[in-house]
Amino acid sequence: MLNLQVPLTATAGEEVTVTLDVATQLRECVVIASYLTSDILIDGGFNYKYTSCLCDDYPRKFFWDFQTNNKSMVITATVDIIRQLGICPQDQAVIPIAANRFFSSRRLTVV
Repeated sequence: MLNLQVPLTATAGEEVTVTLDVATQLRECVVIASYLTSDILIDGGFNYKYTSCLCDDYPRKFFWDFQTNNKSMVITATVDIIRQLGICPQDQAVIPIAANRFFSSRRLTVV
């Protein structure tokens, strides 16, 4: 489950916060890489990628703070299930056979 929260509007040059709540219904843990993309170029914290362990009893919440420019944008949060050791306890993570990428998009209107 992904819940992407993006402000509806912002003024040019304003710092905004985008949050992403991620949860799973799998009984086993998975290693995830979470990141944002946009239809226009955004610099700074917008480009941070988070890698973490996601378990059914421990949902994750990620935050990105960035400064808007003068254009409206479509922001997409992507979560990839990846294979990487050392992220989940005792390396007890699984990789699903199908559906290894999930995403959600929202529009931020800059006025």
